[in-house]
Amino acid sequence: MRKLTTVLLPVALLATSFATHAATSDGKTFSVTAGWLHIMPQGEKQGVTGDITSKTVQGALKTNSVYAGDAGFEIDDADTGGLLFDYYVNDNVVLELVAGVPPKMEIDGKGIILKEAGGINLSSVGKVGEVDAYTPVVLGKYQFGTVDSKFRPYVGAGIMYAHFSDFKLEGGVNEAIANSNAVTKLIQPEVRNVEIKDAVAPVVTVGADYNFNKDWFATASVTYAQLNTKATLDLYSNTLKETALKGSTKIEINPIVTYVGIGYRF
Repeated sequence: MRKLTTVLLPVALLATSFATHAATSDGKTFSVTAGWLHIMPQGEKQGVTGDITSKTVQGALKTNSVYAGDAGFEIDDADTGGLLFDYYVNDNVVLELVAGVPPKMEIDGKGIILKEAGGINLSSVGKVGEVDAYTPVVLGKYQFGTVDSKFRPYVGAGIMYAHFSDFKLEGGVNEAIANSNAVTKLIQPEVRNVEIKDAVAPVVTVGADYNFNKDWFATASVTYAQLNTKATLDLYSNTLKETALKGSTKIEINPIVTYVGIGYRF
C-alpha cells in the first residue's frame, strides 16, 4: 500500500494542479467509461532457483542450491470489467485512471525442476494456482482532432501498479509433486507460503474514441505493460517436519490488454 501511495500521489497532485487551469471548449471536464478488458500475457518461463534449507536434503543431494533454467511459470489470458475515469485538461490532453474488477489470473507450471532429486515435471502438473491481480493504471493521453470530431484517435503513456493477493493453490498440486519420483515420495513435499511480489510497470497505449454526440461516446484501445514480478514459496517436507527448500522465480507477464467500452462526458 505504501508503494501504491508513492506511485499515485504525485499523479493526483499533478491532476489537482491541472484542475485550476483546465479549459475545454465544450465545457466537458470529466468522463466515466464502463467496458471489458481482455488481458493477454506475453511472458515466458524465467527459470526457478531453489535454496535447500534442510541439512538432510543438502547431504543427500550434495548441494545447497539448485537451478532449473528451462522451467518456470506462465500466466493465462483473462477477462474482466474495466472502468476509466478521465479528466480533460484541455481539448487534447487527458489524465486517465484505469480501474476495474480484479481478474483471477491462472498460473501454469512449465518445465522440470529439481532434476538433482529425480525431477518434478511442472508441465504435467499444469495449472498450479490462481491469484487476484489489482492493477490500477494512471495515464496521460493526447487526443488528436477537436471536440467536434466524430473520430478521435489517441496515444498515451503512464504507470501501472500491480498488487497480487489471495493466491490459491490448485487442488491436487501437492499430491502430484509428492508422487513425482522416489525422492519426493520419501520426503512428501508440500507447497507453503506462496508470495507474489507487488510491482510497478511502464505502460503505453493507443486507441480511439467515437463520439455519438457531445455526451456519449464509444472507445477502444490496445495497451502494453512491461510487467514482471517475483514469486517465492517454501517446499515443506512432511516426513522431515521442516522446510526442505525455499524457491524463487521471476514471473514475466508483459500483458497486451484490449479494451472496449461506452463512456459519458460531463
